Amino acid sequence: MSGRGLASVRSFWKRKNLRDGRRSRYVEVEEVSLDSLRADAVENGLVDEVVSVIATGKEADVYVGLWKKIPLALKIYRLHKTPHKKKSAIGYSVDLMGQIAANEFTILEKAYRAGIPVPTPARRADNMFTMRFLGDETNARRLKDIDLDKPEQYAKQALGIVEKLLDAFIVHGDLSEYNMLLYRDHIFVIDFPQAVDLSSRPNRHRRFEDAKPLLRRDLENVARYFSQYDVEIDAPAEYDLLTTRFEKTHLD
Repeated sequence: MSGRGLASVRSFWKRKNLRDGRRSRYVEVEEVSLDSLRADAVENGLVDEVVSVIATGKEADVYVGLWKKIPLALKIYRLHKTPHKKKSAIGYSVDLMGQIAANEFTILEKAYRAGIPVPTPARRADNMFTMRFLGDETNARRLKDIDLDKPEQYAKQALGIVEKLLDAFIVHGDLSEYNMLLYRDHIFVIDFPQAVDLSSRPNRHRRFEDAKPLLRRDLENVARYFSQYDVEIDAPAEYDLLTTRFEKTHLD
């Protein structure tokens, strides 16, 4: 069966399952094949073709896809639990994983509009979305996989990203060398599923209090990573500076 034919069949069964009330929190699912992922991505108009896997994670995988021969990064939140967990046949519903994908895509759009170096967001459908592919012949590499030749310069970039994110009312929440990419001499930040959005005024004070430990951890992770290059970053001082400025500017 062709990719589009398979997509059509899967689309029919998805609609049937939705009519049968399968949008509960947990659903019985089977391991999704790469062919099925390709079919879903094509059916939803995100890409014309899925080429290869870039990275796999606990909740989502990232692929290289082509849209009119232009490479894009395709992120798909899985509907199943990872195999090492008990009852792995029971996974999360498309509604729940779709909401996680929607939240991350929204944060990505806000960060991009604020001029923060993130992959340019493209389109989202259900539990998957596309964004700019950072790479040339190969994909951009994570900081954890690189020996930096200008660590002081990149440390300033990383701290600047944390500051710019907060200026855009965003706390990444899981920033580390695992989700900072080096591309054409610039650091780009990825992976925002745990990010906190502080743009809402009514509950901003409470949300900022909840986000403070995450902001502190982001800064500590940056300081820890660059310490291997003997670059000293005073994470507590940076934290005090950023939180004090944010509170005076946006909470008073």
